[in-house]
Amino acid sequence: MTNQELVNALSKRLGWTQRQTSEVLGATISIINGNLEEGKAINIQGFGLFETKKKAERISVNPVSKQRFLIPPKISLAFRPGQTIKDNLKKLEVNE
Repeated sequence: MTNQELVNALSKRLGWTQRQTSEVLGATISIINGNLEEGKAINIQGFGLFETKKKAERISVNPVSKQRFLIPPKISLAFRPGQTIKDNLKKLEVNE
């Protein structure tokens, strides 16, 4: 689903114009991005948990040349689905 398809589906369901829906969706995404940039976790009830994880620096080895090199630390985004989504996915697997 693209962003435009999401805006269309939301506007039909809520009875709003596409412009209003797009503004609300943009504001929501902006708030989520801001909190994640600050290192705060976002828990959306019934959907899941978005959080940032810090990965420490580590040493890696090239298997061909046996050369060792340092991989710098980084911050990555992690998502853990909520129980509702997990249950819905289990139902899909059983039916297919």
